[in-house]
Amino acid sequence: MSDMAKAVASSMPPGSILLAAAEVGEATWCLYKEKDPEVRSQAKFQLLMGIISFIPGIGGGFRLALKSLIKKPDFYGPIIFDLSIAIIEETNKRWNYNYPLNPEGYLRKLIDAPYIRKYLNEIRIKYVAQLRQYKAARWVGLPETVDSVLGELSNQLEDIIRNVLAPAVLAAINRALHRKNSARPSNVTTKKTNTTNKGSSKPTVTRSRGNLIARIRSKFPNITSAIGGVGEHIADYYCLEHLDWGKDQWDGHDKAQQGTWKKLPSASNLGKLNNNKKLKRNSTINNETGIDGFWRAKLSTNRGKKYAVVEAKATTEVARATNKYVASRLGVLAGKYKGKPIIQMDHYWIGQRIITEIRNLSDDIKRDFSKIEKLDQYKRLYTRHIIIVSLPVDPGLSHINALLNGNQSALTHSNHGKGGFVIHKFGEPTIKDIISEKHQSLENKKGTNKQKKPNKKPNKK
Repeated sequence: MSDMAKAVASSMPPGSILLAAAEVGEATWCLYKEKDPEVRSQAKFQLLMGIISFIPGIGGGFRLALKSLIKKPDFYGPIIFDLSIAIIEETNKRWNYNYPLNPEGYLRKLIDAPYIRKYLNEIRIKYVAQLRQYKAARWVGLPETVDSVLGELSNQLEDIIRNVLAPAVLAAINRALHRKNSARPSNVTTKKTNTTNKGSSKPTVTRSRGNLIARIRSKFPNITSAIGGVGEHIADYYCLEHLDWGKDQWDGHDKAQQGTWKKLPSASNLGKLNNNKKLKRNSTINNETGIDGFWRAKLSTNRGKKYAVVEAKATTEVARATNKYVASRLGVLAGKYKGKPIIQMDHYWIGQRIITEIRNLSDDIKRDFSKIEKLDQYKRLYTRHIIIVSLPVDPGLSHINALLNGNQSALTHSNHGKGGFVIHKFGEPTIKDIISEKHQSLENKKGTNKQKKPNKKPNKK
């Protein structure tokens, strides 16, 4: 959801005004001149997206969410509430707004003609006033023409919304409500008022998530080993297939120890280097403390470096692509390095594990790393990747279902990220920022614990 956050960041004036004016202006001109029904339908959708962009704070995020929904309704429909809440939360945090967390309410507003008409009229006033500043535009009567066309479109807005946007949004709301319970009030304290919203806020409490956790626990006492295994499997095949780290060399899907490489991975051949050079099956795992994926990677998809270090995570919720969320998934080791806690995927943590990994690898790989003396300088040779898989949506959902149902045919879980929901963070400074976010979170937690610690007074005897 990092794209959503960026959209929110750019959806305040003057950013929203420029985007709205550009989209509305182009759509208006197209509707004024174009006769082709298909082109006019696309222009009407563009018009609506331009108007929505004008809504302060949430406009940019909802514009992107709705465009994604129209493009892939089967995927984005069930999780539209999750996307909406992410947009609202990011807006409240970034711009100090006080929007209640009511995803259904905002989605219904976006297909409410009077609500949208208000913003269209604001755009019309600003757009026409801007055109009047240009002599050439005044000479040909362009301000009057645009004013007339936009006024007519304002009158047609109810029909446009009903035919273009409302069917997809209402279907998405129904699908989201089917898997969510959005009726319970939340206790959300905002930075702007430091008050608690009740009743109007509707958090997303996922029924299907609770059912999923119950199903996993009923079959696997150690829920972490089950979801972790799914995450590592998808991450391995995501690296193989979508990052192209040897996809033409591995002989088949989900073969694990029975799988073979046409060319064995090495310092010169692409492929996975750790776990005996085998890709993980879609199965449970032990609680391992090593590197999930150590690869000889393709330079073009690995920031120009030969090696990649991959950490895989899986979650029973819909993951968020913010640095704060990704940082929350990283573990903290006992002990410190240079006075700071050792965080999973920091360079010192990786260096310690690479030493163990390369003992069992070929001499050409050992030579690459033997040229570097300090553990935390191994970073010259590798790029860090963190991959998070959400189990309530594909590709995570099909994989956990295959594991739970005992149907491990490759056809039941063949998608490993293409067209699905996989969060992939990699490279510097992205991972460095995530590690810094984790350190900051630990510091904040430490400070909070200090404040809560009661003062001990000596007993008077």
